[in-house]
Amino acid sequence: MIDIANALKLLGDDTRLRILRLLAREPLNVSELTSILGLAQSGISRHLSLLRKAGLVDERKEGVWTYYRLPEPGLNGPGDALHTVWTFVREHLEQGTDPYSDLSRLTEVLRQRDNFGGGLSDRLLEPGQSWLAWSRALHFLMPPLDAIDLGCGDGTITVEISRFARQVVGIDANPRAVAAARKRAEREHRRNIVFREGRIEELTEPAGSFDLAVFSQSLHFMEEPMAGVRQAVRVLRPGARLLVVDLVPHGQEWVREKLGHRHLGFDPDHMAALLSKAGLKRVGLENVNQRRGETFRVFLATGTK
Repeated sequence: MIDIANALKLLGDDTRLRILRLLAREPLNVSELTSILGLAQSGISRHLSLLRKAGLVDERKEGVWTYYRLPEPGLNGPGDALHTVWTFVREHLEQGTDPYSDLSRLTEVLRQRDNFGGGLSDRLLEPGQSWLAWSRALHFLMPPLDAIDLGCGDGTITVEISRFARQVVGIDANPRAVAAARKRAEREHRRNIVFREGRIEELTEPAGSFDLAVFSQSLHFMEEPMAGVRQAVRVLRPGARLLVVDLVPHGQEWVREKLGHRHLGFDPDHMAALLSKAGLKRVGLENVNQRRGETFRVFLATGTK
C-alpha cells in the first residue's frame, strides 16, 4: 500500500508529468526542457533527479550535453508498484490534450537543435551541415552594404550580416536584448555594428541611409506591422532592398503570452501586398522548405525601393 501511495505522489505532480510526456517522445537536455516548459532550470533539475532515482528516467552523455530519456524496457526500470501506476498514467498522457503547448514547443526546440547544433549528431542530414557556414560564405559573394536589422533581438543575425556588410545598425525596443547583442558583437570582435534601443515605428535614422533593411521574425511582435515597413522603406536608398523573414499563419496561441507575439504569423500573399502598398517594387516570395510536421513554417518576402 505504501509503495502505491509513493508512486501516486511521485506521478501526481504536473511538472513531472509534463517532463515524462516530453521524454517519451525525445531525449532532451535540461536547457531544452527549460525552454519548453518555461520554468526555472533548478526546479527542472530537481524533478529530473527524483524521476531518475525512481528509475523512470535515464541520463546519457552526448559530448558536452547530458540527455534525459525514458529507460529501455527491462533495464533499470521502476519497481513493480511504480511500474504499474506509470503504465496507466503514460497511456492516458499519450491520449490526452496538450494544454501547455509543450509538444508544439518541442518541435521548435528540435528544429533549433538541428540548425544550431547542441543535439544528437545522428539527427543531422550531413555531418557539419550548417546555416552558419553558408551565412559566412556571403562575405565572398555580397558587395559591401550599409544595413539595418529591425528588431535585432540578441544580435545573432546582426552579427552575421556584419560579416559581409560595410556597417550594420541593430534596433530593438528591449534594453536587455540590446545589451546582450552588444556583448555578442564584442565576443565576435565585430566593430562595424552599432546597436540602439528604440521602437521601429519611431526610427531616427535619416531617410535614404541604407542599402538593406531586414525584419528577421520581428514583424509579428509589432501591433501595426505596416508602420514598421513604412519606416524601413523610408530609411532605404533608391534601389535598396527590404527582406522579411517571418512565420506563416499558425494556431499556437501560447506564443502571445510566453513570447509576446502580436500576430500568429502572416499570409505570404498579404505580406507581399503590404510591401507593394508601402511603395516597394519587384516584390518576391519564397516558402522555406522544412521537415514534415513542423509547427512553425517560415517564408521570405523581398522588395526593392
